[in-house]
Amino acid sequence: MSKRLYRYISFEDFVNLLINNKDRFVRPASWEDKYEGYLFSHMETKEEIREIVKEMYNNLCPGNYYAISDNYFRMWHSKWFAHAQCWSKHAETDAMWRCYAYGNRAIRIRTRDDKLLNHAKRMFDEKNNYKVHLEKVSYDLKKKNGLQQQIRQMGETESAYESYFHKRSAFRHEGEYRLLIVDNSLSGAAFMSSFGVKFKIEEHVKDKSDEEIISYLTEKIYEQRVGWKKDNDFIKIENAGDISEYIEGVMVHPLAPQWYVKIIQDICLQKNIKFDGQSKIYELE
Repeated sequence: MSKRLYRYISFEDFVNLLINNKDRFVRPASWEDKYEGYLFSHMETKEEIREIVKEMYNNLCPGNYYAISDNYFRMWHSKWFAHAQCWSKHAETDAMWRCYAYGNRAIRIRTRDDKLLNHAKRMFDEKNNYKVHLEKVSYDLKKKNGLQQQIRQMGETESAYESYFHKRSAFRHEGEYRLLIVDNSLSGAAFMSSFGVKFKIEEHVKDKSDEEIISYLTEKIYEQRVGWKKDNDFIKIENAGDISEYIEGVMVHPLAPQWYVKIIQDICLQKNIKFDGQSKIYELE
């Protein structure tokens, strides 16, 4: 059975979606909460690489330096080429309207998970090397040992993107479902980087201690890593296609002024999108 999902957006994103027919996705690695996707924000320096390599070498894939290199570069690729949107299972709560108020101009979009997923797959076709995920977020991430925890979670699901679906319990009120778009068009570069680390590796690690092997892997990974960072690449804006195939309704912030509510209503009318009215969450019944 399909589930209803809700997204709280700004007026600017609403206009961009309904008037310009453009949808916006953001790289999770660029979000403010650095505990979220902790692993992806701790991959840059040699010290951070060594910590990841050591954890994988000792626990995730013990002694398997081929798998360590492959895993690192799959994560490195997903750091730069995964973009996401946040949706919620909650129709409306005081916490959601307050967290995403946008100056009391917030707009809530209503859909269903199957419609959203099918629409996203039409926007980002697998034939064009895209992969689309829609998953429920787990609020099990701890402040301590975040790196070790997220590497373990990645190993359990065998997914380089698993870290994007875990948050701290402080955000449990969001009831989030995350739509993740992965561009695999440059995944071959990640494969070649990993190959550069693994090339004749057995000759280089022969008779070395575990610590020496970890040091060697760290240096080679740092040496082979491709830099993909570009200005403003944390935002992905794409043609939204037929938005009526997934948007079931639009609601306005409960404290928005009436003139603003009327503007949103008129836009919905023009675009043949159902207007759910203004939230009455604070009104007496």
